[in-house]
Amino acid sequence: MYHRLAGLVGALLLAGVALPPGGAARAAPGSLADRLAATVSGAGVHRHLTALQHIADVSGGDRGYNRVGFTRSARYVSTVLRAAGYQVVEQTVPYTDFDITTERLRIDGAGGGDVPVLMTRFTPSTPAEGIEAPVAAPIDGRSGCDPADYAGVDAAGAIVVLARAACGYTRQQQVAAGLGARGVLLYYVTPSPENSYRFHAFTPEAFTIPTASVAQRDGEALARAARGDGARVHLTLRAQSVARTTVNVLAETAGGDPDNVVLLGAHLDSVPEAAGINDNATMAATVLQVALALANRQHAVTNKVRFAWWGAEEMINVGSGHYVATLSGDERRRVAAVLNGELIASPNYGRFVWDPGTGGGHVLANLFTGYFDRRGLPYERTGPESIGSDHLAFEAVGIPTGGIDGGNLQVKTPAQQARFGGLAGQMFDHCYHQRCDRLDTLNRQALDANVPAVAWVLGRLAEDVRDVRAATAAGPDRQIAYPPARD
Repeated sequence: MYHRLAGLVGALLLAGVALPPGGAARAAPGSLADRLAATVSGAGVHRHLTALQHIADVSGGDRGYNRVGFTRSARYVSTVLRAAGYQVVEQTVPYTDFDITTERLRIDGAGGGDVPVLMTRFTPSTPAEGIEAPVAAPIDGRSGCDPADYAGVDAAGAIVVLARAACGYTRQQQVAAGLGARGVLLYYVTPSPENSYRFHAFTPEAFTIPTASVAQRDGEALARAARGDGARVHLTLRAQSVARTTVNVLAETAGGDPDNVVLLGAHLDSVPEAAGINDNATMAATVLQVALALANRQHAVTNKVRFAWWGAEEMINVGSGHYVATLSGDERRRVAAVLNGELIASPNYGRFVWDPGTGGGHVLANLFTGYFDRRGLPYERTGPESIGSDHLAFEAVGIPTGGIDGGNLQVKTPAQQARFGGLAGQMFDHCYHQRCDRLDTLNRQALDANVPAVAWVLGRLAEDVRDVRAATAAGPDRQIAYPPARD
């Protein structure tokens, strides 16, 4: 194993990727928070991002949770941490994967051909020979959330195509199946109609017919054909559930009060369809650079700082959920605060601070907003569940969580354009879960501003968590259902 990693590190050096030094590059006056904010920079994080992009490039284009790119990313993080003097633990995490062997959609007849299709995870397969059927769609302007949306439409025996709606695609599939449909093709309506998004069955037992997704432009074309002269397709979806393991990479400072642990983490995996540089290498690299900045003073911190790089977040918070589940009651109580972040350099970025409105999580939100206020950086507060990520596993058991994100599928409003710049009417990250989520699509201005903010808040908590503890004792953070459905 080690000689393979050494070869990888050598390849990175040959490619001109300099491995960042262990420890701070320069000293800065003031508190630990101020020193970290002065020394942990977007430029330092960008060097790690260059390495992770290279790993994706030599690993088939991605760093997916179940693929070699993730394994190499975990080795990279572990090697850099050990070189800086940390003791590293790689926690084995069991999970159920969904191995897709075939996903094919062919439009029959003149002018037909193959259309890219993504099978929804943990939904039924078609027969081995696939399904050949006409295409049906709800009445134009209807969502497919109610059987009445198909009035006059013969959905029985058809493959139904529809846009993801507010009622959720679980409900949409149930309605179509109840009308006798043989399969469902979903699409997500965005300002980037060429994008395709893979969906996930949060309640697999609710899905009784094969379900997949297509790009909006293809879905709309099929829906128009269904409402017009008709269309027939051949759909083949084949997959099976498989038991696998992934890893969480963990390290912590040698010093600091073990009864007041501050955990800074991020997921290290990408979806299998992308390199995952904004989602979520930006935050994973920030965690790594903060760890390096603390390496030379890890015996002197007041509170113990724990760093975590989670595996299989894209399979819905697998690594962090396992970590929380394996903590004893005493170990949970020792964790004073958890910091997380997502997509902190979105191309058309916003700046969203997670704020539950009460308890320790509200104190953490105020630390972020105070930092941004002092530097004249705009932000918006949003609920912690507004973006699904690893912090939700901790929040679900009452541990205070905080963090930021740069926005993903949401569409920027004119007011947000005035606040953050960029383009209204476009997604914050049009490359979210797409092949273009690469180093060259990041917003460096957002990266340069957000990286020191994370470092500052971590430094502040490494020195003092009394406000967080007091707020949590006075009124614990609200607990949410976990894992939250995101369909």
